[in-house]
Amino acid sequence: MTDNAQQKPVQQFQRKTIMIKKGLQYRYMALIFFSVLIAFVIVGLDTLWTVSKVVGEHPMMMPLLDELSSMAPLFAIKIVMYMIIVLIVSAVVSHRLAGPIFKFEKSCSTVAEGDLTHRVYLRKGDQLTDLQDQFNNMIEAVHETIRAMDEFGKEASLAHPDLQPKAEALSKKTLGIMPKYKI
Repeated sequence: MTDNAQQKPVQQFQRKTIMIKKGLQYRYMALIFFSVLIAFVIVGLDTLWTVSKVVGEHPMMMPLLDELSSMAPLFAIKIVMYMIIVLIVSAVVSHRLAGPIFKFEKSCSTVAEGDLTHRVYLRKGDQLTDLQDQFNNMIEAVHETIRAMDEFGKEASLAHPDLQPKAEALSKKTLGIMPKYKI
């Protein structure tokens, strides 16, 4: 690892925005919301069917059915409250996923511009920390390989001056691929 990469401190940061990648987070939240809503509907219909079957077999329980029917508005209010809680929880969970994805997109752009010293640092508790480690290992390997090739090109052109034009051409080609090339 180079001195430049070692000197970069691990940045601890706090995101101030909950909705970082709105499209991804809204889809994720909708998936969770509708999954829970469908579960509520299925359980509610199953409960209604079971109670009506029991009342049909035992007519003495008709007052229980009437009592449950009178509580329907309360059940509806509770379901709305539960669904609001589900939305809030899904926003927090989607934030823990969307934040790292956003960070990886920015990091890929930085590396594509040529900064091979850049590393990804996620917050504690974020998802995708295994991907962070693999990404950083990959960039470190590419960084070391490019640096070794650059050093070899310099040594080769010094030892064999006839190789200098080829080494310069290779350096220019690298700069063409990564204009802000930084080792």
